[in-house]
Amino acid sequence: MRELAAQQGGVATAAQCRGLGADRAALRRLVCPDRWAAVRRGTYADPLFRAWPARPDPAAEEFHRRCAALLAALPGPAVVSHGSAARLLGLPTPPGRPGPRIRITRRPPAPTNDPQRGDVCVRDYRDADVRVVAGVPVLAGARLVLDCAGTMPPESALAVADAALLRGLTTRAALDGEAARQRGRPGSRRAGLVVSRADPGGESWLESASRWWLLEAGLPAPLLQVRFADEAGSVRARVDLWFPDRRTVGEADGAGKYDEPGALYAEKRREDWLRDAHGVEVVRWGPVDIRTPRARAALVERFARAFARRS
Repeated sequence: MRELAAQQGGVATAAQCRGLGADRAALRRLVCPDRWAAVRRGTYADPLFRAWPARPDPAAEEFHRRCAALLAALPGPAVVSHGSAARLLGLPTPPGRPGPRIRITRRPPAPTNDPQRGDVCVRDYRDADVRVVAGVPVLAGARLVLDCAGTMPPESALAVADAALLRGLTTRAALDGEAARQRGRPGSRRAGLVVSRADPGGESWLESASRWWLLEAGLPAPLLQVRFADEAGSVRARVDLWFPDRRTVGEADGAGKYDEPGALYAEKRREDWLRDAHGVEVVRWGPVDIRTPRARAALVERFARAFARRS
């Protein structure tokens, strides 16, 4: 059972266990808190299996287990897809608690309704786009980015696209090709805009989402992760956004950035050096500054004032 479970994400179904010789009484003895656990009706998880043993994360392990159990319980082949695939791959997803349902994709012909409580998309996919995450098949690559662009808020889809490029899950050419193949489908125009704005320099959900909203407000496209050096040529700073024509730096301050002792002081020294040595404006913001239309408008106005001072 353990060998079988390792091949399908750490889970096995009751039918599979009976095929290996475990009768109902043996299964009842097996399923208890310190042994195998029932993930869903008729599907059990190996307590020793870890999807990511090097970096323990109970929430991620639980989600992986649920995905594996759903696929094992289905009567036909399927892959985890859309935002659920992005989460399994560790890509940035929208903040907040994810929904309870898992998104999967099946090749046609297949029913779109699923009694196993998963959201089903029935569309063909290429085997080359499938990656296996600790025994769970996941629809990844350019197809994942386009799927997310059609179902997620666009700023979060851009975060997935940026991260997919950064991690080498896809390429610019592959994204453009997939966008061309999906042209004419519902939502393809917005998906194409997400693809055109994707950049591997977006290193967090906040950076990518902020860039989306700044571009939507009409700001020029910034350069990402630009390095600033001192007179000796040593790099002293790397900034999130750089508007060279306006001599303005943008810095997205996510949660936890200043948790380390002395981090806030060091960041203040870095910002003062940027202003003094390079004569730039610096605009900083956090998640609350892009949460609502009013907050985003205020952030855009701050950039406008910084641009005006440099001009």
